[in-house]
Amino acid sequence: MSILNEYTKEKHRQVESHPFVQYLLTGDIKPEHYVLFLEQMYVVYSAIEYFAEISHILHDLPGIKRSENIREDIIELGGDVDNKHLPATEKYRKRIVDLYYGDMKRLILAHVYVRHMGDLYGGKVIAKRVPGSGKMYQFDDRPGLIKALDAKLTLDIVDEALLGFDLAAGIFDELMEKINE
Repeated sequence: MSILNEYTKEKHRQVESHPFVQYLLTGDIKPEHYVLFLEQMYVVYSAIEYFAEISHILHDLPGIKRSENIREDIIELGGDVDNKHLPATEKYRKRIVDLYYGDMKRLILAHVYVRHMGDLYGGKVIAKRVPGSGKMYQFDDRPGLIKALDAKLTLDIVDEALLGFDLAAGIFDELMEKINE
């Protein structure tokens, strides 16, 4: 278990219990709602992975990148990777860009932790409950990636990880609003 787990546990529980996340886990999520979710995640993961890669954060985590798998899931389900994204998605993407250009590159690791570690742990369950093949959640070496990512984590990124959970919750809030229109 990650060194950050104890410090982010409560925030993680809050996000995990979000109505959209619960809907995602029911096994009854409508394909168009799942595609809308994937389109948002594509934007977020693309930013995290691009800036983490050029900051040399991912060099020793082969197979962790998800954006291409997310793109494939979107296409498989008839979505469009170029669809307009939600304001909360743009806010999350902008945070990643600001970290890079604000010379706080190391903090991007907190977002790898929030998004990718969550997929590594809960992805097998989610993949069985969503439409399509769930490539987003398929990893070649899940245990090895968990161990390698965990080894990179330090307590100096806790506050940014907590912010990452809040940014994710903002996207989930807007997804619920959108699907309830």
